Amino acid sequence: MKKSLIAASASAVALAAMPVFGAFADITDSVTVQLASACSVGSSSSTSGAGATLSENITNGGTVTFTAGTDGGTIKVTCNDASGWHITAVGSGDDATDKTAMNATGSATDIPTVDTISDASGWQFQVTGTNTVAAYNSFSRIPSTATKVAGAAAAVSEGTINTGYKVHASATQQAGSYTGKVTYTVDTGTGD
Repeated sequence: MKKSLIAASASAVALAAMPVFGAFADITDSVTVQLASACSVGSSSSTSGAGATLSENITNGGTVTFTAGTDGGTIKVTCNDASGWHITAVGSGDDATDKTAMNATGSATDIPTVDTISDASGWQFQVTGTNTVAAYNSFSRIPSTATKVAGAAAAVSEGTINTGYKVHASATQQAGSYTGKVTYTVDTGTGD
C-alpha cells in the first residue's frame, strides 16, 4: 500500500511538471496620430502675416526700385501637405475701384500698375526664390485677381520667396504720398 502511494505521488509530480498546451492570444497595440495639413507664411519682419513695409522718396521723372532678394521683402513659406503648395499674389490697395493702383493721398492722381515702365507713372512687382513662376522673376504688372507666383508638388520647409517693386513718377505726377499693396496667400495643392 505504501508503494502505491509513492507511485501516485510520482505521477502527480510528473503531470505538474509538463507544460500546458493550448491557444495563445497575441496582443497588438495600435498607435495613430493625425497631423493636419498646414501651410504658413511669415515675412522677414514678422511671422504673423504682416509683410514688408518699403518706403523711399521719389522725384518727378525718377524711378525707385526695391529689388527682390536685395532690398525688397522676404516671405518664408512652410507647408507639410504631400500634394504640394502654392502662393498667389493680388493687388490689394485701398482704392475701391482699382486695387492694383498705388493710392494717392488727397486729390493727387493714383499711380497705375503697368506692363512696362516708361515716361508715364507706373509701378510693378517681382517675385524670385523657391519654385517661383518664371514670368514673375522680372518686373510685371500687379495682378488684379489672385495669380499663382510660386509653388511645387511637394511639401516645403522654410522656402524663401523674395518680393520686389519698381515705381516711376512721371514729370507731371502730383506731389503726395502713394501707397500700393500686394497680398500673398499660401495654400495647399499646386494651384494648377
